[in-house]
Amino acid sequence: MHPIISRLALLIMLLSLLFPSCVFSSNSSSSKGQLKQQQLNQLRQQIKGLKSSLKQQQHHKSRLEQEIQQAEQRIADTARKLFNTGKKIQQLNSSLEQLNQHLEKHNRELRVQQELLSGQLQASYNIGRQEYIKLLLNQQNPATISRIMTYYDYFNRSRSRQIDEVNQLLSSISADKQAISLTRQNLREQQIQLENEKRQLEQKQAQRNELVNKLDQNIASKDKQLKDLLRDKKNLTRLIKKLKKALDDIPALPTEKPFSKQQGRLYWPAKGKVKKLYNHWRSVGEVKWQGNIISAREGTPVHAISHGRIAYSDWLRGYGLIVIIDHGDGYMSLYAHNQALLKEVGDWIENNEIIATVGSSNGLKQAGLYFEIRHNGKPDNPSHWCKKRRS
Repeated sequence: MHPIISRLALLIMLLSLLFPSCVFSSNSSSSKGQLKQQQLNQLRQQIKGLKSSLKQQQHHKSRLEQEIQQAEQRIADTARKLFNTGKKIQQLNSSLEQLNQHLEKHNRELRVQQELLSGQLQASYNIGRQEYIKLLLNQQNPATISRIMTYYDYFNRSRSRQIDEVNQLLSSISADKQAISLTRQNLREQQIQLENEKRQLEQKQAQRNELVNKLDQNIASKDKQLKDLLRDKKNLTRLIKKLKKALDDIPALPTEKPFSKQQGRLYWPAKGKVKKLYNHWRSVGEVKWQGNIISAREGTPVHAISHGRIAYSDWLRGYGLIVIIDHGDGYMSLYAHNQALLKEVGDWIENNEIIATVGSSNGLKQAGLYFEIRHNGKPDNPSHWCKKRRS
């Protein structure tokens, strides 16, 4: 081997031993990114398997229950579109406000420049309306002529600069007006779309309510209600155990504030009246409530009570459209009977982030959010964790 090449190889080896982070940093960061994506795909695959097993367990649902589920999933799709359209309208209104402020600012600057230009013209008039050639032929004092010509030159340069600034402002104002016009047109289109989506949602809700009324007529006995409640409770418990097992295989991201340290400091997930039902007997007896209900209007935003990761986001018998968030260290929060689900499995959620909208899925007659907190699969009283009301 050539002596220079051998020395270079030796130097690279020494550098890699002395500064391994420098040599391999780019490869390391890319491999971490690939690892996270691989873990996310693995989690979503496991959740997909859980959903399939749940569907197999629930194959004995009546035709009516299946129709209600399908109707509620159609409502969820429309409600999600409605929510996203509403967000676009908010963003457009904000942009419109900013554009109007820019236009007002540019108009103010234009008025100032126009006043300055007017002042320059007035000053030029006061000096005298004499052209250069006239001044030269008037046989005045050369010093006076020189001074006046200097003034003329100053005023001309200043006037030219101000005219340029006025033209630039006029161009900016024209661009602002065009942007405002386009934004208003887009806003009108989005508002029309919003009205259409609202009408579609109302129609689908009316169809779903008819199905719910039929189901209520079919479920007359308390024995049937109790049987359904016990079955739904068992299914949820089984699902949470399987979710915990799946999530344990995926390392959690480090957090500044563990969930366990936030007891008594959290906000309730939705604005509304909190019915503290935890550990009270349900109407059919033999089954206790494992969480609380927050009565709220349909479409009210549902917020994550703390940061975490979406472990489940789908329709579940007995709970309708449900979101389950994993907060780490065995803690989970559940948000059920939603109208629309806005996040997917594996999504990382910040504290207070909107994850769903309040609804009445799974055949509820009144809109409300069913809310639970669990630790290692066991229900815990939500009132011990959430003390603050949403304004």
